[in-house]
Amino acid sequence: MSSLSRANNKISSEVAIDYPDFRKLPVAVREKFEGLPTKVNFFRMLGYSAGAFIPTIDLTNAIFRDLTISDYHKEMLVLLLAAHEGVAYEWEQHVSIAQVAGVRPDQFVAIGEGCIDDTQAFTEAERLLLRFGKSVIDKGMASGVLFKHAQQHFSLEELSDALIVLGYYRMLSAYIKTFNIPIDAQEDGSWIKG
Repeated sequence: MSSLSRANNKISSEVAIDYPDFRKLPVAVREKFEGLPTKVNFFRMLGYSAGAFIPTIDLTNAIFRDLTISDYHKEMLVLLLAAHEGVAYEWEQHVSIAQVAGVRPDQFVAIGEGCIDDTQAFTEAERLLLRFGKSVIDKGMASGVLFKHAQQHFSLEELSDALIVLGYYRMLSAYIKTFNIPIDAQEDGSWIKG
């Protein structure tokens, strides 16, 4: 590479990071990665954070399998965050997952267009959950009034789960966008608890 090319590379806005070599990572990290049923690009890049790799995978598994909030409501929140953050990777990853969870095409469109109060696409409870999520995304919290209103439709466990989902996917969004991770959309929705 010429010195001009190297200099231009330093000022380019494009980011291209090679995936880490898992063979050089600690054994426990390597084994956790090899045991993954699906090795999405985010997990591949996460090898750069070897100390957080296993806990992050465990949290991912908990979000997909162990939450009280339904897969349907969880996926609506993931799509809401992906649309808000402009993260095509997350949106595309969750298209098939959300479809299996029951999210309809008109709901994808409404969320993607920011029409979360669409009475044709969403029930009152769904609109409320989406407003709750939007408030957390925009302001870092839901107001007391909104939180109390949400409790009329969702348990405290479900609302707590909603916050975990939003926080987790916001972290993923920043990571994915900063590392410019290429989309590797899933073709089936087998990640839901079913």
